[in-house]
Amino acid sequence: MVPTRAMHDFFLHLRNHDGVAHSSIAREHGITWHKERRLVELGVLDRPAHRLLRSTAHPETWRQRCRIATMSAGNGVISHGAAARLHRLDGFAAHPLVDILCRKGSWPGHPGVVITHFTRGLTDDDIVTIDDIPTLSVPATLALLRPHSCETATMKAIVSAVARGWSVTDLRATAVRWRSRGRPGPSFCLDVLDRIDRLGPQASTGASISSAADHGSRRNATTSLVTSSHRSPVQI
Repeated sequence: MVPTRAMHDFFLHLRNHDGVAHSSIAREHGITWHKERRLVELGVLDRPAHRLLRSTAHPETWRQRCRIATMSAGNGVISHGAAARLHRLDGFAAHPLVDILCRKGSWPGHPGVVITHFTRGLTDDDIVTIDDIPTLSVPATLALLRPHSCETATMKAIVSAVARGWSVTDLRATAVRWRSRGRPGPSFCLDVLDRIDRLGPQASTGASISSAADHGSRRNATTSLVTSSHRSPVQI
């Protein structure tokens, strides 16, 4: 039998992690494989992916899908529009997809609707955690965002990052590092940052930066939405 306190602590962990935990966490709380199987049979837990457990009492949310995707095989990180949503950047509050970026050569096995991107360029400096969910940093997210999101939303995300204190210099340095032939996202990011930089001191307010972005949006108003759901798996 699992001590009541240990079981309570395990379900507290689930509650604090979007209802999801690796089976190794269950073992740390004294829940054996046989007990785990019994909890699954009773419908208290289910298995959304290999060696992952989910509380059936917890609502199935978008954040939960993000967590499951990063905990599944492939060692991926939340990226693109999903990363922008986790970072709460403007333009992506209602982004419905789970985008995940894996290093080239990985073999992810993500359940559900997950858009998988692959790259050789990912470094540890590009990864941060948001509530223990590995996620692309804001600079890396903005550098890669444009080809898989509409122009207006991408501009709003860049504008909001600068308005919240992200340095144009730092954002530009990351975009330059990611830039290469056939990778249009960094070039778009650099173009927007150049427009913001030309505003000088007046760019310190969100309204001033938005004005610059709106001007660029009007110049390129014919650009249509391209989502990676039509392109997965995607090489970047």
